[in-house]
Amino acid sequence: MIKTAIWALRALNWANWIAAGLFTLLLAMLLVAPDLFRDTFAQALDGARPADAALLWIRLTCVIVIPVAIAAHVIFTRLVAMLRDTQAGRAFTEINARRLATIAWALLAINLADLAFGQVSVWASEASGEYFGWSPALTGWLAVPLLLILARIFKEGAGMREDLEGTV
Repeated sequence: MIKTAIWALRALNWANWIAAGLFTLLLAMLLVAPDLFRDTFAQALDGARPADAALLWIRLTCVIVIPVAIAAHVIFTRLVAMLRDTQAGRAFTEINARRLATIAWALLAINLADLAFGQVSVWASEASGEYFGWSPALTGWLAVPLLLILARIFKEGAGMREDLEGTV
């Protein structure tokens, strides 16, 4: 079961970087040949004003994807390391407590990027008159303190384990 989870997390990390690469390629194309996209958007959105807003929205979205990909990479790699430690019988260790805290901070970064994406969507919607969808997600914000609390529990568990090993 753990080997399957490790394989799945590695596959997700690869997919994360592939998606980030594709978004970076799209951003490069938007910067090199914006008129090609502007004409397509102008036809689809009935006008130049919504097309310019759509182009700005896509550009800023592509920029936001890069830090999200880095944060997701941090999460995936820390989870794989924690699973390996668990497989070896060392789940409650100081390093796993730090890994959980790191995961919490990376998730906070993703939530902040989501807020930035929401603001970009609001600006693009106001500028174009078209609705660029976004809705806030409460789950990620609740997960951050949960992970920080779990990190503290892991740290306490590691200390108790060291005390137990010292008395035997």
